[in-house]
Amino acid sequence: MEFVKALLVGVIAALPVGPIFVMVVQRTLCHGRKAGVLVGLGAAVADALFAAVSLLALSLVQRFVSEQRSLIMLGGGLLLGWVGYRIWRQGGSIGVPPDQEAYPPWAGAAQAFFATLTNPGALAFMLALPALIGLRTEESAVPALLPAAVGLGEWLYWLLVVYLLARFARVDQQTLCKLSRLGGIVIGLFGLALLVRGIILLIGS
Repeated sequence: MEFVKALLVGVIAALPVGPIFVMVVQRTLCHGRKAGVLVGLGAAVADALFAAVSLLALSLVQRFVSEQRSLIMLGGGLLLGWVGYRIWRQGGSIGVPPDQEAYPPWAGAAQAFFATLTNPGALAFMLALPALIGLRTEESAVPALLPAAVGLGEWLYWLLVVYLLARFARVDQQTLCKLSRLGGIVIGLFGLALLVRGIILLIGS
């Protein structure tokens, strides 16, 4: 039963529309299913790590993240800004434009992984995980598979999103270019918001 609950937590963690959703959509439309699936995988692995920190009561890691929250926000903001710029600059070309390097298959996964890892909201959600699935972190043996179940649940959600996009989304080149550039701007704005929050925290500390 706990395993099923952990799967649902992973799905719920992926539901809010944020930079990862925009990245999954953009990569799927421009580079195909594999690119979109890998973006989802990167985010799912990061959330699984957060779930492990929460469920296994790794107080040292939690304390470090809490103390360095402003710097993590700054790093996350810069990363999202860079990802947004790359997507905006690339436009909506299907495949790889002649003047650009081949798109590395795991680049999207790495970007999504670090973008999620530097997202305070994702960490806060996972720190509330024990209460959400009815587990007590002070128990001597927390099922080690539960963090993996959280990541699996989230990845299954992204697999569904990618399948629906690939199956039903029919976008011409001009519209794709506009959507892709808009996606880059949206991701950049997420990064800017994270930067501002980080700076405010840094000044206030």
